[in-house]
Amino acid sequence: MSAAVTVALLFFLSVALNEQVTEGCSCVPRHPQQQFCSSDIVIRAKVIEKVPSTVPGLTAYKIQTTETFKQLDKKRIQVIYTRTTPTFCVISLYNDEYLLSGQVQNGRVIVDLCDLVEPWNQLSQVQKASLSMYQKGCVCEISPCTGESCLIEILQKKCLLSLDDEKALQSVCLPGSDGFCRWQQSS
Repeated sequence: MSAAVTVALLFFLSVALNEQVTEGCSCVPRHPQQQFCSSDIVIRAKVIEKVPSTVPGLTAYKIQTTETFKQLDKKRIQVIYTRTTPTFCVISLYNDEYLLSGQVQNGRVIVDLCDLVEPWNQLSQVQKASLSMYQKGCVCEISPCTGESCLIEILQKKCLLSLDDEKALQSVCLPGSDGFCRWQQSS
């Protein structure tokens, strides 16, 4: 095998391996309302400490819930889990207050990189106010758009979102009295 072929193969393999790692640690950009609606739980909580986990592949954190925005059952959440497997892009939580969303699996709340994991003090007042409105908008669909496709007004249960549209990122997609979904400013 020639040196040029060897270098080309090594380059291809390094790009392919790097792409797999990158895909494993990236999330499709979504509006916070989409993250809210697709989550089983959304809470404001203070992380107290990291505690020993009895579940392989998961890190456990003792928390104190200060506000509940969405929860399927009314059981008090005292522990949340993050994944420790590198393919899930490990996240670490510190002794701080967070907005957390996640999925309930086998009775455990699991939070990962693609969920809402934001320090509470870094959320704007608009973002905090929007949290109480997102549930009403879960009947609406938020669809990404680019360029001219963002100018098309769809009269359905859908709001179009350009990810560089700061106004939409500070708004909530809600159904109107006519049943059609539209972006509305949260107050």
